[in-house]
Amino acid sequence: MNLFSFFNKPKKEDIFEIFPDGILVVSMDGKILDINNKAVKILGFNKLEMLGSYFSQFIQGGSVLLNKLVQTGTTSITKAATNSKEDVFIEVTAAKNEEFDKVYVSIRDITANYKMQNMINGEYEIAKKIIDEKNAFLTNVSGEIFSLLNSVTNFSKALNDGVAGELSDKANKYVNIISKNSNELSYDLTLLFKYFEVESNLYEYDYRNFDLADLLTSIAKSYEPFFVKKKLSFAYDFSSFLTRSAYGDPAAVEAFTKAILDISLKSTDIGTVTMNVGNPPIEFLQEKNIEAKDENIRKQYALFEIKDSGLILPPAAIENIYNPYYTDDSMNKKVLNAKLAYSYCYKHVKNLKGNMWIYSKPAQGTMACILLPMEKI
Repeated sequence: MNLFSFFNKPKKEDIFEIFPDGILVVSMDGKILDINNKAVKILGFNKLEMLGSYFSQFIQGGSVLLNKLVQTGTTSITKAATNSKEDVFIEVTAAKNEEFDKVYVSIRDITANYKMQNMINGEYEIAKKIIDEKNAFLTNVSGEIFSLLNSVTNFSKALNDGVAGELSDKANKYVNIISKNSNELSYDLTLLFKYFEVESNLYEYDYRNFDLADLLTSIAKSYEPFFVKKKLSFAYDFSSFLTRSAYGDPAAVEAFTKAILDISLKSTDIGTVTMNVGNPPIEFLQEKNIEAKDENIRKQYALFEIKDSGLILPPAAIENIYNPYYTDDSMNKKVLNAKLAYSYCYKHVKNLKGNMWIYSKPAQGTMACILLPMEKI
């Protein structure tokens, strides 16, 4: 609809008044030439008092704001001076009519929404500050917590080693339970504290160039004995790299890769675990809305595919996979551990400017898919 055409018609006043927003007609020297009742109601001044007055007396930003809006064709939020002296926030748009050498200004009162948004933002900042302070506190005291926990773990190990003599079957059973539970708790707390660290940006990234294939090979070889001990099939392939050099934080890459492999070691008793990493196919990049026209684009990314045939996650877990605080009645310990691990990995991946997807299907298992940039962004 052409607003300017309204003012050339015989019934201009009728159109002027039924228009849903406040309308001001401003001369090129910034004076208000006309104003509809909607704008008068928003600003609260007498219409005769406003006619002939400068636009800048009522709208913060004045002519500078109008010039910007006319040139850019954008909308701006600013404060308006009102007769009641109360803060009123308005959304302003403006356009120039070259024929009549005037600027037509539309204003809309958004005070209620603006204040509500500010209140929400304020509450969010307060909540985030509390979370960050809590996470910083827990991260700082984690050493003391693990010191106490390790004393339980080490004591149970000493008993198993015969420090107190030979244990009865009943005593040995209880000591093994204590040892198992303390190790489980140590794993859970370690992962939880690591998540707190990245959640509140307490982790300091050390960006540098490194050989991604060498790093992954080292990680895979270090995990081979653990998979052999658990009698799980473990295979890995990093031969599809077109380039091995990457720019990022190798410690963070190592951390999220190990976190995914640890979940397989803890959660899977029978099955196959595979880790394939290389430069992604062009089709994959295009599917993820990345402009990829030649092989050089492939070199800019690394695609991680870590599959576990024995870990099955329910749909409800997948829907909330990156929210470790979301729980429902169907979730078990394996699922909770997986959600926490994947949430931790996701935080690292996003901070490294990458992205992550988790897929899980019955009889097929679960795959963590990570796309990570290999060049500086």
